[in-house]
Amino acid sequence: MDFYALKFLATSNLTGETYVGYMFGKKAQTPYFNVLLLSRAQLRELDLPDITKDYLDFKSDIDMLYYQLSKEKNNNLISQFKAYFYSTLKKMKSEVTGTKIFMAIEDEDVYVLKSILSDILSEWSGDTKIKLVAQKFDYKDLTWITAVKEKGEEGLKEYLNREDVKNATEIYPIIDPVEGYSVSKLDIGEPIIVLPIEEKNEGEKKMGEVVEGKIISKELIPSSDYIFLKVDLGNGALGKAVVHRELKVSVDQNRLQILRKSQEKDENENETKIIGDLYNQMKKDKSMPTDKKISSLDILIISGFSIIGILLIILIVILLGSF
Repeated sequence: MDFYALKFLATSNLTGETYVGYMFGKKAQTPYFNVLLLSRAQLRELDLPDITKDYLDFKSDIDMLYYQLSKEKNNNLISQFKAYFYSTLKKMKSEVTGTKIFMAIEDEDVYVLKSILSDILSEWSGDTKIKLVAQKFDYKDLTWITAVKEKGEEGLKEYLNREDVKNATEIYPIIDPVEGYSVSKLDIGEPIIVLPIEEKNEGEKKMGEVVEGKIISKELIPSSDYIFLKVDLGNGALGKAVVHRELKVSVDQNRLQILRKSQEKDENENETKIIGDLYNQMKKDKSMPTDKKISSLDILIISGFSIIGILLIILIVILLGSF
């Protein structure tokens, strides 16, 4: 188990309000959440999201309903409740709460989960009746579920059938919604953890084993928010994928930082070498008259005058401003 999803429905015995939402996260991380507050009048007009639905479908229902309700005039209560939920999590030390939820779901301890939710809601709602459904996810499972959904995007599949990737393996980057990097922020040559999708008989697909590859090509698909990726899977194997540019993917962050620092150091060394080589070439160039060559003293004099000029301009501006 790498991630948890906790879907809940609670009713206040004091106010009659209904609270419905989800919390999603991983161990020792602040939970990602969204919550709704619904009055009795609203319950008569709206279809209540079903907590028995799969997490991704339930999340979509909650997010859409929150958006609709937040646009209504004189409905500040929904944003106030979300702010309360956030501040209460913070007071309870959200990372610790995230760990408690993770461990309770891992142990299938419903009483602990209800106790945590009751503690979060109590200052706002008083005593509550709580129903909840928890789901466990591995990196691989969550990636596959999302991959299946994303592949429904029409008009993008043609990229996977291009001649240059005809024999490449279809892959999907491993998702990390909590600590991941957006695909758009990864550069050519950087590592990315992916899940190969193996083609079986009659178009059936199944998951392979997770591997770390290296990005060798990124193409932004015109008039869309999707990117076409080519990934070196090692041993001569090539991977291909079409993914949303803001999809958060799992990377080895320590290795990525080391690689980026190494590249930055190489770039700085190359820049210094180019400047040094250019200066030495100018000094050795016999075709340039001696009196036209730039000496170190000339550079110091020019720099000195430039600084004095800038200071004079600043002084004039200050004097004019005082008048």
